[in-house]
Amino acid sequence: MAENPTQEHRQVVRPKPLEVGMSVSQFIDRACLGSTAGELAAIAQALTGEVLNDPDVLVGVSLDARLMAGGTGIAALAPLMAGGYIDWAVITGTNLYYDALYALGKTFHFAPAGPRQGESDCGGGVVISQAEREAAETELREILSAADFQQAMGSAELHDRLGVHLRTREKNLGVEYPSLLTAAQDAGVPIYNPSPADNPLGSLVAHLSLVGNRLALEPSVDLNEGAALLHGATLEGRRCALWCLGRGTAADFLFGVPDHLATMLGPEHRIHYAARIRMADQAHGIPGAAMATPFPIGAEPPLAGQEAIVPEETTDRSLSTDLTIALPLLAAYILDRLPPRPLKRLARRRDDLLDRLRLTYQQSALRQAYRQSALRRKP
Repeated sequence: MAENPTQEHRQVVRPKPLEVGMSVSQFIDRACLGSTAGELAAIAQALTGEVLNDPDVLVGVSLDARLMAGGTGIAALAPLMAGGYIDWAVITGTNLYYDALYALGKTFHFAPAGPRQGESDCGGGVVISQAEREAAETELREILSAADFQQAMGSAELHDRLGVHLRTREKNLGVEYPSLLTAAQDAGVPIYNPSPADNPLGSLVAHLSLVGNRLALEPSVDLNEGAALLHGATLEGRRCALWCLGRGTAADFLFGVPDHLATMLGPEHRIHYAARIRMADQAHGIPGAAMATPFPIGAEPPLAGQEAIVPEETTDRSLSTDLTIALPLLAAYILDRLPPRPLKRLARRRDDLLDRLRLTYQQSALRQAYRQSALRRKP
């Protein structure tokens, strides 16, 4: 009798009792077995297995979920950046704004009943006094008015320079733990803002432009730099991993960069993925199917007249959960299971990687022009 094909991929459930003194990673492996918990464990094992265990994999992370005001950036993401587990990131400006307020020594409070008079709501039951927020914005205006900001630039350069200034203020104020922006600057991790105009940081830049500040953000620089990071990884024989936390403009940017690269360079320059992981807040009600891309899971986006190419080794997972719980657990799992990875310091290589992309694009355009010319010459 032929073996039932549905039995081949079934995994036996082998629960083990929890023990006193076990680590977070042991807890996840042993107790997270069913449904959402099991998928969280599978993502943790994929990240520490196929992805982060290989120092050559280029890891990009997007953050749309509003986690910074609640401290998750400092508690979970900053250690991952410092340890080399995140090589580049796309983070919404609202998250980065609240992270900068932490760097400036401002105090946040949990207020389940909502903000009182004189307080500003940061989302997720977190508030900050309006006076502290206004004081922080005065300091940010002062920083953004410095000489090194008086030019047009991409958001990664803005955040890198901002991290330098915030690091100085953290030290002067005695801030105990580094903010995400300063941790990224120390580690050379470029951070992109997918939509600079729709957040308090972008509003500060716009206000300053009315009084002669020459700082201007150029979104096209961000898109080309993101493509240059992936292109550089391809030239160096590296695989890429994309990990999104929340659904929105940051995730759209992270997963849109490969499309931009494919459009520029054509089918001969394809990205090899180690994993693509999508995690959304449970409150959004986003099922896994709705998070999938319009082409097959793990595939390169198809170009005109071509079928999608699906690499067999790609791990692709999606999960709807509470990211305020899931992200710290995953960060603890990674830190417990793996030694630090070598820092790629991509922020220091942005210009070089852009030059390499520009050269490849010019060569590709010349080849395309030659092919079209040859077709026109055929009788």
